[in-house]
Amino acid sequence: VVWEQKENGIAYMRISYFNETTCADFDTAVVEILETSPKGIILDMRMNPGGYLQTSIEVASEWIAEGPIVIERFADGRENTHKTVGKHRLVGIPTVVLVDEGTASGSEIVAGALQDLGAGTVMGAQTFGKGSVQDFEILSDGSALKLTIAKWFTPKDRAIDKEGITPDVVLEEMFTASEDTTEQTDLGVQRALEELLKLVHPMLEGIIIH
Repeated sequence: VVWEQKENGIAYMRISYFNETTCADFDTAVVEILETSPKGIILDMRMNPGGYLQTSIEVASEWIAEGPIVIERFADGRENTHKTVGKHRLVGIPTVVLVDEGTASGSEIVAGALQDLGAGTVMGAQTFGKGSVQDFEILSDGSALKLTIAKWFTPKDRAIDKEGITPDVVLEEMFTASEDTTEQTDLGVQRALEELLKLVHPMLEGIIIH
């Protein structure tokens, strides 16, 4: 988890995956961001392959004060609704979530929850569509069997597996390089800043951020 301060009071945070250190790193970033009294947040989860379910629930919960984060349906018909947890410190802060075709699994849970519950605008490309829970069993002969035991659904009961998350704002191009240099411009971040600027400073709508 890394973050930096952008112009106009916007904080940019990137989460690369959801592993055993993500919650602690995320908590540190949230504390530091809140000290700046942010006017808006860009949550960048492009190329985030996911990871731990509970970690993604805890991250999404910071934006969501009540209700479900994700619904888990098992092959035997059982259902487990994972509700929001934690301190909800980012509730009400305008947020744009950047996603792309590499956004998968746990990061799709976060994006889907924020989108369904109106906590963030999802921007970018259609996500990967990895919404299955798999169990890995080692057999007596040394072989192994991987079984899909559950699938994930967003708070509004949308399927993630093989469906993915459709952005609220679709970007046809995420990066561009100028003709006279090898440096790339991150169009995703630029568009996210413009979107947040319209929400935070509506009188400045139309100004292009560089």
